[in-house]
This record gives sequence, structure tokens and C-alpha cells, in this order.
Amino acid sequence: MKQQMKISTLLFFLCLTIGNTTYSQTWRNPDAPIDKRVDDLLSRMTLDEKISYCGSVIPGIDRLGIPDFVWYGEALHGIIDWNCTQFPQNIAMGSTWNPDLMFDVATAISNEARALKNMGRKEVMMFSPTVNMARDPRWGRNEECYSEDPFLMSEMARMYIRGMQGNDPKYTKTVTTVKHFVANNVDKRREYSHSLIGPEDLYEYYFPAYKTCIVDEEATGVMTALNGLNGVPCSANDWLINGVLRKQWGFKGYVIADWAAVQGIEKRMHFAQTQEEAAAMAIRAGLDQECFRHKTKPAPMVQALKPAIEKGLLSENELDVSVRRLLRLRFMTGDFDDATLNPYSKIPASVLECETHKKLALKAAEQSIVLLKNNEVLPLSKDIEHLAVIGPFANRCWLGIYSGNPQSKISPLDGIIKSAKGEVSFAEGCTVKGDISDDDKINEAIALAKKSDYVILVVGNDESTATENVDRKNLKLPGKQHQLIKAVQAVNKNIILVLVPSGPTNLTWEQENIPGIICAWPNGQEQGTALAHVLYGEVNPGGKLTATWVKSANNLPHMHDYNIRRWKDDYGPEISRTYMYSTTKPLYPFGYGLSYTKFKIENVKLSKSHMKEMDDVMVNMEVLNIGKMDGDEIVQVYVRDVKTNRIAPTKALKGFKRVHIPAGKSKSVSIKLPYEAFSHYDKNTHKFKVESGTFEIMIGQSSENIVAVKAIELTGGDIPEVRVGEKSGYFNANDKNRTKKWDHIYENNIVDDHKTKNTDNVSYKWIEYEILFTDPGFYVNTWDAELHFKYASKDAVLETSMEGLKINTYKLDGKRKLPIKIPIPPEYGTPVRLKIKTLKGKIKHASIQIIPPGDKKPFVIEKIHRSSMNQ
Repeated sequence: MKQQMKISTLLFFLCLTIGNTTYSQTWRNPDAPIDKRVDDLLSRMTLDEKISYCGSVIPGIDRLGIPDFVWYGEALHGIIDWNCTQFPQNIAMGSTWNPDLMFDVATAISNEARALKNMGRKEVMMFSPTVNMARDPRWGRNEECYSEDPFLMSEMARMYIRGMQGNDPKYTKTVTTVKHFVANNVDKRREYSHSLIGPEDLYEYYFPAYKTCIVDEEATGVMTALNGLNGVPCSANDWLINGVLRKQWGFKGYVIADWAAVQGIEKRMHFAQTQEEAAAMAIRAGLDQECFRHKTKPAPMVQALKPAIEKGLLSENELDVSVRRLLRLRFMTGDFDDATLNPYSKIPASVLECETHKKLALKAAEQSIVLLKNNEVLPLSKDIEHLAVIGPFANRCWLGIYSGNPQSKISPLDGIIKSAKGEVSFAEGCTVKGDISDDDKINEAIALAKKSDYVILVVGNDESTATENVDRKNLKLPGKQHQLIKAVQAVNKNIILVLVPSGPTNLTWEQENIPGIICAWPNGQEQGTALAHVLYGEVNPGGKLTATWVKSANNLPHMHDYNIRRWKDDYGPEISRTYMYSTTKPLYPFGYGLSYTKFKIENVKLSKSHMKEMDDVMVNMEVLNIGKMDGDEIVQVYVRDVKTNRIAPTKALKGFKRVHIPAGKSKSVSIKLPYEAFSHYDKNTHKFKVESGTFEIMIGQSSENIVAVKAIELTGGDIPEVRVGEKSGYFNANDKNRTKKWDHIYENNIVDDHKTKNTDNVSYKWIEYEILFTDPGFYVNTWDAELHFKYASKDAVLETSMEGLKINTYKLDGKRKLPIKIPIPPEYGTPVRLKIKTLKGKIKHASIQIIPPGDKKPFVIEKIHRSSMNQ
């Protein structure tokens, strides 16, 4: 297959160099209109070749010189591949409240994607961003989302799209696929469930971020969710795809079903009677492709389409509509053009995890950190003589789900050791979920805390309790982590608690009893350095929460209740979701975050007291730093309809700005609110409208800390529907990010190629096992495995690595079995080698047992592929 790909690729590029004869076929002519190129190529394809485009793995067309193609890539907060920079998880990026920084991060991610394509390692079809609303922190994929608020979500996603797709007028840098459309906010048995949502919540809460990406930023793709919406599977939902996406919003890009979701229309949703009917139903609903990657099997929809056409369930002309959209994107990315015509073909391999990208990852991590409590315990002095660093997340760099494998990862412990001048000691304290060793580990932590001046306690949750297919059962820290916190606090009151959570966490006791609390998130590969900079005051924390932190899961509705406005059952009071509707006092409110300095907002003025239809109003103010340290404040502007008779938000975010202000200085801040900021969806007229009357504009430092309120009168009216090619009131055509080139993030527009050298010249004994991973059909960050030894000395220490990237270090204590975690490779179906290096003592290897996720059976590998003895 690889040899065929090479031949096909050579034929294709040979054709490009022949000259005028090349352009006798319109699809090869880069100067021809794209629609004519698409139609010409489509006319040359057989039915089977057209059908093959409806899956992720697309065979080449040898007679046309077109090589094999894999339409599959992940770029949530970094490319899933080896040696790619991993930025803070989306929940952390949201906490920066900095869309400009999001643009730079997305630029770096897409540059690495293009570099991989230029190297022949990966295509640029990316299944990102995730804009499902973070409406319930128990959702397993909550950390993939920027916010519970639709406006903040929209503004962050907007700049992700812009940075990923680039600003070239002809070529698209990477294809973005906005997911999961729509309302996929429960992961357990999502492929069997339906989200039941009324029109007001759909249009005001669940749809806005998608519409911003599609209409304003012209995102190239959308992925439909595995769940159904109001009784119809999302991937067969004609109203949702053809009606809303394509007709109402004018979307012209491609729509892909989530993993085997077209198959699920029949097999799991029982909405169709056969696979052929399901495939025809999906295509007719406006879907184009089914996400499915297997070494030998094509996607279920690909298998079903030809018999569907033969049975008269679908016509070839209807199929052509979908294939035309898919081909168009390949022309947009420049796949069929001479590389010299495409500016992105110049992006070199040296951008992969380069110093500029790592510095950007550090900046993003620093800006995302949220200070939750500070009873004058922070910042710490670097001269503390005895500092204890304790916790299951202290000595690991947890990147979050959907992460790649960078060469460099700085754990909290690494960062603290590098910054501290005194003695730093470490104890794990307990495991994440709990096991039989936890009591001993807690006792070890207590002993260390007793003899230390201060304790930094790093806790959280990871993919073992929250990931794809796994929802959190509650909001408590898993395992014995709460017990660990209380045990350490009993012997040392000088504690700084650091959280690495997937979302809001129950910290009621900790808020009352711990003097300093920091939320540090799964914060990218530079997280340890960023945390140390905040702990020691080199960086003033300025991040703010993007979701409401309730005191308990009892303050939340049932996970399957998608109503945002209200919820009530026969057993308790009415409960609503998010800061916009909830009347329950939270542990920490939306928009909350402390600083080492103090800010004051004054002289708030509106540019007008009355707004006519389609007017804008400017909210002007002075922001003063009245403390002793430079810092960032995030000014938040909320809106409330004062006299409405409908169920309306108590307040809704409609504008914000992050500003840096030196100590003792002030800055003027202006935030524009367009007319549509005051609108709501009218289910009777099916339009957004503004009611005549009085509205309040509230300026706050969080959703609860409102420092100024201004009234404004509005003339009522309808909001004109905008489609692709038109823009919303929030679109800023003069935003400088819209003209920047791919190399703007590099100093003097020159890509640095400095890489950290591996200076380990010590000779160790090692062996390698070769492992073939097969796609389980859902995402996991790691696979479980167990190393077996014929012999291991009491002092034996080993290190595992893959593709030159260190995974972990283990002390064996004479054990003959060792459970380990292995990161998934970027591409399934290709053998990879796990290297096991003996750092100390003596080890004789026996085998490795690989334990796949899901229902796949474990298998044992005894053969040692290579070793230091046979080099």
C-alpha cells in the first residue's frame, strides 16, 4: 500500500509539471474557478470512487494520480502526534478570557499540522473545535469546552477557527470541523440517547457558538453528534442539517457524522430498518461523511451506499452533492496544486515543538490559572527552607484528554524545584482513584508535612473519572484525595491547594479550611513552570472561571435534562442551570478569580441613553490598579431585560475585555454592545427580537461582583437573519488577527529551530517490544498494560518511553508484575515500539500484556523486538 501511495504521488506531481497538457483537465488547473475544478474531477470519478469519499480512509485513484488519503485528525489543544506542542486544555484556554491569545495558539497548532502535512506524515482535516456547552460539570468531556456561557464560548471558538484556517485568500491552512452538533453533553450511552430541548434554549444557548463559527468565521466543517435531538438522530436530522445549518445559516462546508453514527441510525437508534436506509437518510439530510477508521474495513456508510443506490433509496445525483462538498475542501487546502503556489507549504518541520511554541504554551498556561482563595499566604517566598510538594498530580504533567505526545513536559514538581531556593521534598499522598496503598501513602504525606514549613498539595481528576464514554459520578475529588487534604491540614496549616480538574469540583470544606487555593487545570506541557511563576509571584494570576462552581452536585438538575431555564421534579425545589438562571448560591460564581493586586472600575458611561434598531452602544470606563503589583483585570459586561414577562436571564454576558495594568496606573476601556446583544428568540415568529423598554447594562469583576449598573432604553425590533457571506453585529472586520500571516508569532517572522538536546549519555540496558494498536472506536488517552519479569532486584528502577518520548519511571521493589500506562500512537494500525530502560538494579524481562479498552481481549507479547544487547 505504501509503495502504491508513492507511485500515485509521483504520478500526480509529474502531471503537474508537464505544462499545458496538464490543464487539458480542468481540475488540475489552479487558475480555474474552484466550482469548475470540482465538477470536472467529479465527472471523472466512478460510483465506487465517489462512495469511498464518504468515509475517513479514502483509497487513491491511480489512473488520475491521486494518492490514498486519510480524512482524520485531532487538534483540540495541540496536534495528536509525536513531538507536537501541547497547549492548555480548552477549559483552561477559556479561563484566559483572551481571544487574541487563542488566535495565536491556534496559529501555532495549525502551523504544526501543516508542517506534518509537508513532511508527509498527516493531512490537515482536523476534528476541532469542541463547542458543546459546558452546562454540566459531570459530563466526561467537560474539559474540552471553553465555557458554560454561549457568548464567551463563541468568542474563543471564533479565534480558534480564524487561527486554524488562516487568512490566505485562496488556500485554507487546516480544515476545522466544529463539533458535536448538537447538545452532546452526556457521554455514557450517548449513542442511544436523545437530547430533548425547546426552541428557546436551542437558539439562545446551544446554537450560538456554532453559528458564530459558521456564519462569521466560515468554518469549513461540522461534525454531528452521536446522540439524537428531540427524537431524531443528529446524523439523520433533516431539520438540523439541511434546515438550520444549510438553509438558515447558509453553510456550504462538509458535515461528518461522529464515529459510526450513520450505522447507529439503525443499529442503536432504531430509526431506520436497514443500513442502506440509514445511509440514504443521512445523505438526504445533508450529511456527507461518516467518521470511521479501520485497517481493512471501510466506514459502514461507505459499505451501505452502493446497495442503497441500487435499491433506489438514493440517486447518484444526490450522492454527488455530498462528494462535491468533500472535493471542494481538498481543492481549498491545495491538495491538487503545485506546492509552490501554497504559502503554507513553506512551513518547515522545525516549527514542531519549537521554542516559540513552548513560550506561547507557557504564556497561555500562566494566563489561565485562577486564584480561588488567598488568606495572605500567596505569593510564596523562594527562601522557604523546607517545602513539601504532595499529591497524585504533583509529579505528573497531566495534559488532559485528546492530547498528543510532546518531547518536553514540565510537572508541577519540576517547576517548583526549578524555582525554589530551599529544600523541596515530594510524596505522592495517594492515588487518583484509590487503591490499597493509599493509607501508607497518606501516612508518608503526613510525616513529610509535619517537618515542612509549607505544603503545596496538588490534586485533581483525570481520564479515569472523566473522558469520552465516562461521566463523573459526582463533583468530589476521586479516591481518597479529600481524606489526604484533611490529614495534611491537621498537621500543617500552611497549605496551598492546587487543583488540576476537568471542571467545577466540590471544595466546600477546603474553601473554609485551606488558606490558599489555585485552579491550575490540565494546563499544557509548560504547566509546572506556569504554576511556579504564579506561586512565587513572578506572574500575577489573572484567569477567571468560565463556569459556575456549585457547592454540590445536588444543586444540579439531572444530567439528561437539557433545559437551561428551569427544572423541577416532585421531590424538591425548582433548579436552573448556569449563572444566567440559577438562584442557588454557588461556591464560586461564573467570572470569578482573585489577583495579587486590587482593581477598581469607575467613571462608567454609555455612549447613548437610547438605542434604535440596529444601533450599537459603547460602554466606556476607567480601570485602575490600586494595588502594588502589575496585573490583568477581566472587565465583564452583562445585560438584563428589566420588565420582560418571559423567563429571561437574571444577567447574560455580552462583552468582556482582558487588560494589563501596571501598579498604580489606569486604563480606559471601551466595549461595544450591538443591538442583537439585547435580543431573545421568539418561538412564535422564529426570529430573534428586541423588546421595547428598559435594559440594564451591568459592569462586573465577576457575575456576582457587579460594580456599576447603567440603564438604557431600547426601541423594539427584529434582528435580520444572517447567513454565510453576511456578518453578525459582533463581527469585527478591522480585527488585526484577520490580516496576520502564519509566521506572525515568530520573532522577525523567522521560525526558530532550536531544540532541547538530550544530554543523557549514560549507557543503560534496554529492550523494546513492538506493539500494534487497533482503533477501539472511541477516544482514550492511554492503554493499560502489564510488564512481566522473570526477575527484578529489590532496587530495580526502569523507565518507559515511546518514539524517544519518556512516559514514566517506576521502582519495582522486587515485584514480578508492573501495571503501566501506554500513550496511544497518533495513527492506529502502525506498529510502534515501547522501550524499557533499566536505570538501576537488575531486570530479566518475560513479556508484556496489552489490555485494550472496551470489550477487546488482552493479548501477550513475549518477543523482544530489539535490545541493547543486539545493537
